[in-house]
Amino acid sequence: MARYWLFWAVLGLLLGAVTARGAGAAAPIRVPWTDRYPRVEADVAAGKPLTLLVVVPLCDRKLIACGGQGAGDPGSLDKNLYWGRAFGARRYFDETAKHFKSVARSRGEGSVLEQLVYRRMVPGARWGRPGDVEQLVVLRAIHGERIDDAVRDFYRFATQGAEVTFVDQGVERRVTVHVAGYAGHNRLMDGISLQQLVGAEVAVSPPAPAALPSFVFACRSAPYFSAALREAGSDPLVMTRDLMAPEGYVIEAMARGLGDRATPSELRQRVVAAYARWQRIPERTAGTIFDRRAR
Repeated sequence: MARYWLFWAVLGLLLGAVTARGAGAAAPIRVPWTDRYPRVEADVAAGKPLTLLVVVPLCDRKLIACGGQGAGDPGSLDKNLYWGRAFGARRYFDETAKHFKSVARSRGEGSVLEQLVYRRMVPGARWGRPGDVEQLVVLRAIHGERIDDAVRDFYRFATQGAEVTFVDQGVERRVTVHVAGYAGHNRLMDGISLQQLVGAEVAVSPPAPAALPSFVFACRSAPYFSAALREAGSDPLVMTRDLMAPEGYVIEAMARGLGDRATPSELRQRVVAAYARWQRIPERTAGTIFDRRAR
């Protein structure tokens, strides 16, 4: 009897060890979105703010159907669909994105109508450092009739890097941008190529050391932007494969995921969940809109 008990005890230990090894081998390795951009983590470790810059060309009724009552006025900061309406970038961050607080608001020059800066503090433990990490979201409204400028600006920021200047409680600050975003109409669906907008030399130039990870919230952005961004050194974190509404809640979901040091797949899932919630559609349906092969 003792021999049988010993046999089963040893067998149980062996099976347990095999199962534990198998479980350990199957456990996924969590790689944050910063993996390919160590300078981002270096900046955060040095106490610099994690900064996202999003270019928002205002909706232009001459290009797409934006709705009535000024929603398609390409120069209206208060009424435009993508800026001043309920789910527009500015209004959403002012009224609904409770985790972010307004820091600065300034009028722009040229095609830039307005620049807004929002801040939240992220627990440093997520970044492996003591104290909190400052995260900034910079939203830049571009006149809808100058949408070509918006595409050029975004591409330049994503592939060559950028800095942002603003006044915070009376003190001028200049911060390095770590992620570049675009939220608006996909200008490339109008029959204009990216090379036509940014110039052939820029489009085929070798990757710049200062290139940033990026995202494009616009209809079917993956087939139009992803390859060119990758070739220029910008990792497309979240892109789209279908028609979509580039509204404030997807920008916020992306921003929070970046600040939480999520993985690329987690970033996508957060955006999908936000889109499903605000559009009132199943997550499975929302999931078909955002590209699974962005990275």
